[in-house]
Amino acid sequence: MDSPARSSAPTRWERRRWLTFLLAFVTILAPMVLWALASPIGSIPDEPSHAIRAAAVARGELVSVPWPENPSLTEATVPENIANAHQLVCFAFDGELTADCQAGLRDRDEDLVTTGSSAGLNSPAFYAIVGWPSLVVTGDAAFYAMRIAGAAVCALALAVMVMQLTLLPRWRWAMVGAIVGVTPMVLYLSGSLNPNGLEVAAAGGLFATLLAMTRGTATGRRLWEQAGLALVTASLLMTTRSISLLWVLLIVVAAIFLGNRPRVAALLKSPPGLALLVGAAVVGLVTVAWYLQPPALAGSAPASLGIVSYLFAAGYTFIQSIDWVFGMIGFFGWVDTPAPSATIIAWSAALLLLLSASVVWGRRRTTVAVWGLLVVCLVVPVLTTLSVYAQYGYIWQGRYMLAMLLCLVIVAGLALDDAGVGIGADRRIARFVVGGFVLLAIGHLFAFVMTLRRYAVGIDGDFGRFVFDPSWEPPIGWRPLSVALLLVLVVAVWLSRKLFLGAPDHRAVEPSADRLDDQPSRTTEKS
Repeated sequence: MDSPARSSAPTRWERRRWLTFLLAFVTILAPMVLWALASPIGSIPDEPSHAIRAAAVARGELVSVPWPENPSLTEATVPENIANAHQLVCFAFDGELTADCQAGLRDRDEDLVTTGSSAGLNSPAFYAIVGWPSLVVTGDAAFYAMRIAGAAVCALALAVMVMQLTLLPRWRWAMVGAIVGVTPMVLYLSGSLNPNGLEVAAAGGLFATLLAMTRGTATGRRLWEQAGLALVTASLLMTTRSISLLWVLLIVVAAIFLGNRPRVAALLKSPPGLALLVGAAVVGLVTVAWYLQPPALAGSAPASLGIVSYLFAAGYTFIQSIDWVFGMIGFFGWVDTPAPSATIIAWSAALLLLLSASVVWGRRRTTVAVWGLLVVCLVVPVLTTLSVYAQYGYIWQGRYMLAMLLCLVIVAGLALDDAGVGIGADRRIARFVVGGFVLLAIGHLFAFVMTLRRYAVGIDGDFGRFVFDPSWEPPIGWRPLSVALLLVLVVAVWLSRKLFLGAPDHRAVEPSADRLDDQPSRTTEKS
């Protein structure tokens, strides 16, 4: 692997990194907000429980206790309008039921009532981030405001990912991987009340920042800046779901494995590196302590199963791997609204091409990392299923692996960057990639419109009725939202093209392995 380089002056991408961050933030936030407005209340998996938990945490209920009326849930005291969220999922699991079934179930009473939530075992950190709008906004607007608050944090984390990738010595294809990794499902979940969205976004931000630290050239204040961003994104990731602790470990291992070894050794001895390690360890220990003291909820006793049952569960979960990929691209609603074929084809082709190219042309180290993360994506669902199968049965969904998918495609792109594929942004390659961006944008638009159709007239409802006489519409109408998304996607394709064509191909000077202060140094190049 080529060592990262250090020039005597910052590159234009380093000088303009916060402008890159701002543009990425706005461009990423916009479709998340549109998804937040387009999705009926309670239409995201487990959203009612997450909304109740968020409103309770915002009101100071950090520690959960069993709910006496249903000891399998945790108690929460929230406004009645939010407590009523469970009743609003009348369309769940039935693609033919439209969202207008909610009309008779509305309750906008703001009196506090006690109810139950299935999200009480999770860390309160995510819920504190998204729950505060329920203190200042009432009625149905509280749900949308909480969604948008979560979307803003997710967009910040993904904007960190984009910014940090531009600080790598070579990042053209790594950026392509990141763009492919932000599937419609990522943006959909980020615009919802579900910690899964922040889990993916924080994983991307953390991985890109650690790669920029272990492969890049930052010193002094810029290195402290990266350490701070890494600590924030790691903290966000660790406090989303219990399995995210595993993601943090895998991301750290991958970043060290892919890093410049002398640089990694120097980072581990530097004040920013040590501060990052200590800070992450403290957050990790607090998070582990939280999960080790869960409330004593009632539940079904584990079944007594033999080895054959476990082997069958493992095999069945493994052969569903392709279905998990489709779920990572787009499986909306309560797993009752699959993405249209155009969306699945566009993203499947992009993923297959990128991963295939990385193992064909990638250098040994990055190829090993690609295969390693592929194994993770195949094995973790099996092991997780086996760990809970006796009590809960099959619980895995494709979206649970989105964090690792994003890291995987970034590494696949990095493999092509290290191999020097497409140096100089050959016109034919550029046209091919930009054409791919356009197809992905079309796939995203199709997924958005078809999901709206599902709630407006049913999954197989007449399209003419959807256009002229829908049974249900989101707050500002599905047409303005769809047009807005189209405009956002046009801008996103244009900015993606600018990033692809403007990416540097190489740097000529290498950083010192043992000096991470602000002073430039002279070293020899290694390969």
